Amino acid sequence: MKEKTEEGLYGNQERENWPPYTYRDYPDITPENYRSFLSFLRTENTRHLEMELQAWISFCDSKCTFCYFPNESFHKERIEEYLLALKKELKMYAETCYIRSSEFDEVVLGGGTPTVLSSEQIVDLLSYCQKTFNVTEDPMIKVAASTHNVDKKKFKAVVDYAESVHARCAQMDIGVQTFDDSIRKMFNMQDSAVEAERMIKTARRLGLYVCIDLMFNLPGQTMEGFREDIKRALKLDVEGIDYYALSVVSGTPLAKQIQRGKIPPMGGSDLEKRMYLEAYEMFEEAGYTPTGHSRFARVAEWIDERCCVGWPWTGQLTAGAGAFMGYFERYSYVNIEPASAYINAVNRGRIPIAKLSISSEEEEMRKVMMRLYIRQPVDKQKFREQFGRLPEETFPRAISKLEKKGLIKVDNREIRLTKKGDVWRYNIAWEFGPRKKP
Repeated sequence: MKEKTEEGLYGNQERENWPPYTYRDYPDITPENYRSFLSFLRTENTRHLEMELQAWISFCDSKCTFCYFPNESFHKERIEEYLLALKKELKMYAETCYIRSSEFDEVVLGGGTPTVLSSEQIVDLLSYCQKTFNVTEDPMIKVAASTHNVDKKKFKAVVDYAESVHARCAQMDIGVQTFDDSIRKMFNMQDSAVEAERMIKTARRLGLYVCIDLMFNLPGQTMEGFREDIKRALKLDVEGIDYYALSVVSGTPLAKQIQRGKIPPMGGSDLEKRMYLEAYEMFEEAGYTPTGHSRFARVAEWIDERCCVGWPWTGQLTAGAGAFMGYFERYSYVNIEPASAYINAVNRGRIPIAKLSISSEEEEMRKVMMRLYIRQPVDKQKFREQFGRLPEETFPRAISKLEKKGLIKVDNREIRLTKKGDVWRYNIAWEFGPRKKP
């Protein structure tokens, strides 16, 4: 971390937008750690915590210029082969002792853009997951969507399927990003803001929960434009808003456009903080609660979401080409990409992992403290039961410093992020993470 100034913890330092221990830092798969992973999967899951199941459709029919996900262009003739491989990978996991002794509370179609599939393909994949794994009696059903390739038929198919399995809610995660049509065009988004709003209203009218992605500190975005985005989002009365600052990743078309001066620059760190703090107040005033990585939600299902409340003890089975969010206990993995290499690996009978991280006990302790960046408290007794000592004994300097600055609250039971600390939660995560490389 950079030196802290006298102005206060972090002073004029920029806000971090990535926490420690992300997939980017996982080591490549080796014969040794692959065997270790297979050996682990032969053991029983004794944690008895409900997990999340994610099947990734790693294709898009258009690519946003800011996107760094491992997605490929969608071709109808390739999708059946991909879906067969995806089901094979899911079955490989389902046949292991660890997964047979696990229960799943959420079934998610992610990616990519699952709504490039037909309504029949969407329901078939959801149904396959339901039949192949131990799924709870009232799961959450989630499908990621793009407003330009989803329609009433697909919405209705998800709603009907969710009702058939008694899901407690059916959710569409929709990538809006901004309602400014000039910026949407810059990002290579295929429909207008009005068209996007129409699809969101249709989804909610049919009974779907809707969570939209909304970004801020965009190239050329003014405070007036930022406020207009928030107002239009709130007017839609969606159940949740994933609100995060644009992160420009090297190698993306957007990064190249900025480098060449072809589009306006992004605002600086001070503007980004102003936007976030003002948005926080607007969301809170409208009845939304901050929860998870970046979400503001107004429904209990998302505020009390089990996979979030239970992180990092629960687990997440993530399958598909390039999938990078999977973890079971000490094991975190990233799948092979592109789709052709992924399909070949699966057809050879191999769990298609490209990168695999196996956490030490010290890293596990640090990861538990990462709960602060997803706005969850750290239970001090649970920490001691797992590691034999309290968080304050393990990280005395970081906890004392953060508490004195009012960024966390510490009592006899737990350590919790404060409202003041929310804007700095990713920086706070780095206080407990590994030392950053210079």
